[in-house]
Amino acid sequence: MKNNTLIILPAYNEELTIGSVVALAKKFGDVLVVDDGSFDRTSQIARESGAIVLRHEVNKGKGCALKTGFKYALSKGYDIVVCLDSDGQHNPDEIPLLLDPIVKGEADLVIGSRYLNESKKEIPIYRRLGLWVLNTMTRMAASVEVDSQSGFRAMNRKALESLDLSSDGYAIETDMIVQASERGIRLMEVPITVRYDVPNKHKKNPLTHGFGVLSDIVSLIGYKRPLLLFSILGMMSFSIAGILFFWALKPYYTEGRVYLTQIIGAGIFTIIGIQLFVAGLTLNVLAKMVRE
Repeated sequence: MKNNTLIILPAYNEELTIGSVVALAKKFGDVLVVDDGSFDRTSQIARESGAIVLRHEVNKGKGCALKTGFKYALSKGYDIVVCLDSDGQHNPDEIPLLLDPIVKGEADLVIGSRYLNESKKEIPIYRRLGLWVLNTMTRMAASVEVDSQSGFRAMNRKALESLDLSSDGYAIETDMIVQASERGIRLMEVPITVRYDVPNKHKKNPLTHGFGVLSDIVSLIGYKRPLLLFSILGMMSFSIAGILFFWALKPYYTEGRVYLTQIIGAGIFTIIGIQLFVAGLTLNVLAKMVRE
C-alpha cells in the first residue's frame, strides 16, 4: 500500500520544519510538497529530504496548494492521498491511523480529530472558541459533526475523483466535508495528537485568519444551503425588531407614550426579515435547479 499512497504537504515558508516532516512521512508513502510561493528555503530542503516538489510562484492559498496536489495524485494513479500540515503540528507517525479505515474499506475520507482523545485539552482557549464557531458553521452546512478544520486527513481515489473543490483558502477543509456529505462519501474520524508549540505558529493573525475562514464558510453555506443561511439572518432581523418594539412600547404603560424612532426601526427590521426569508426561498429554488 505504501507505493500507492501519496502524502501531500502544502507549505508556505516552512524551512524550519519541512525536512523533519518529510523524513518522517516518507515511511508511509511518496511525499509531495506543494510550495505555495515560499520565499525561504522550503523547496530546497524538501527536495533534499526526498520529497517531490511542486511550486507556486506566488502564494495562492492552502486550498490551491491542496488542489495542485490532488491533481498530481490523480494524474499519477495513486490510490490513497494523505494530507497533513508542514509546520510540525501533526505527527506523521500517526498516518497509519488514518490509512487503516480506508485500507479496510470502512471509509472513503478519514479525518484526524483533536476531540476524540486528550488532545482537546491542549488547544489554546482562543482556538477552542474559534474552532467551536467554525465547527458549528460546518455542521450547519454539511449536517455532520466533525473536527472540520483538521488538516490531517486521508482519502481514497473514489473520494478524490468525486470532489470538485472550489475553495482556494482554508475553507477547503469545510468544502471537502460538505461535498462528502452530499455525494455519499463515507466519512470517519480517528483520534490524533496535535502540537501547538511549533515554529511559525502565528504566521497569520489568529483573529483576522479566523474571520477570513468564517467568511469563506458563510459564503459556502450561502451557495450550498441558501434557505438555511437566509433563515438565520431573517430570524436575527426579527429578533432585533422584537427588541425595538419592546423598547418602543415600554414607556406606554407608565407614561402613555411610545418611542417613534424605535417603532420605525422595528418596522424596518421586520421588512428586512421578510425580504431575507423570501430571498432564501428564491435562492434555494435556484440552487436546486442548478444542481439538477
